[in-house]
Amino acid sequence: MPETSSKPSSICLIRLWYGKYPPYLDCVLRSCAGNPDIHWLVISDNPVPPRAPANVRFHHLTPEDLRRRFTEKLGFEPTPPESNTDLKAALGFVFEDLLAGYDFWGQCDFDMIFGDLRKFLREDILAVHDKILSRGHLTIYRNTAKVNRAFMLECPGALDYREVFKTVGTTQFDEMRGVNLIFRHHGIPQFHGEFIVDIKPPTRWKITRFEGIAIRNQPRQVFYWHKGKVFHAYFNCDRDLVDDEYAYLHFQKRPLPAPQFDPFATDGFLITPDGFSPYHREALTDADFARHNRERWRPKHEILRTLGRGVGKRVGLIPRD
Repeated sequence: MPETSSKPSSICLIRLWYGKYPPYLDCVLRSCAGNPDIHWLVISDNPVPPRAPANVRFHHLTPEDLRRRFTEKLGFEPTPPESNTDLKAALGFVFEDLLAGYDFWGQCDFDMIFGDLRKFLREDILAVHDKILSRGHLTIYRNTAKVNRAFMLECPGALDYREVFKTVGTTQFDEMRGVNLIFRHHGIPQFHGEFIVDIKPPTRWKITRFEGIAIRNQPRQVFYWHKGKVFHAYFNCDRDLVDDEYAYLHFQKRPLPAPQFDPFATDGFLITPDGFSPYHREALTDADFARHNRERWRPKHEILRTLGRGVGKRVGLIPRD
């Protein structure tokens, strides 16, 4: 009987990043560092951040070289890849030379804090699935020529990659309207388990509390990262504090500010609508829960920027002169 290796599957997650780094980048990198046996590959024209951990590799590529690479690999010129999120599904094919040797690759966003990914991306799941997870902010693919080219396969009812890649705007090709259908149609094994916190996007005029899309939300709850793990904390009906662990938290479309502390010098931090603050799992009070679960109007200048002064006055969000 052949011996089975206890060595975990190698995984590399890819992110394209063009434009200014987000102010909270160090918090993201700190959470990457908490997964030392998973690698990240950031394709960017920015300099390497001074706090980049050893498992996060930055590959410099100008926008012109990036477009040239996509065009040469695909055989046609797509919309600018540095701003087209629909191209995520093609990253394993376009950058297969930089991914050589990895068992799996994945697409990921950077408006997220990573928890203990290995705890959830278990070897028994990886062994029998070629695609793991189904949301565009983190999807894992087996790193083979067949799987990396699967997005090109024909499928009734699915979007065609050639049309999508030439289109401006988000079509969710990397999710349910494209690759999910393609993989199912061609019998390529997928795992659609939900062990994530996907925070609902904010509204235009309010700063809303954090609520997950596919979790059991509570009236009073907070989210935090501590020693490489992401937690959802809340009081249950017996007034006991509960900590549910998840693979990661995605705080999509929220322009959180830079932390006012060194994320690499602390064991944990709260992740809130107002940003990040140090947290070492000390007791949370009713005042803490109230502060992090309030909703309030955005500052006037933010409403004006998103809605315009005229619209803001008509709907009553901006006082009339």
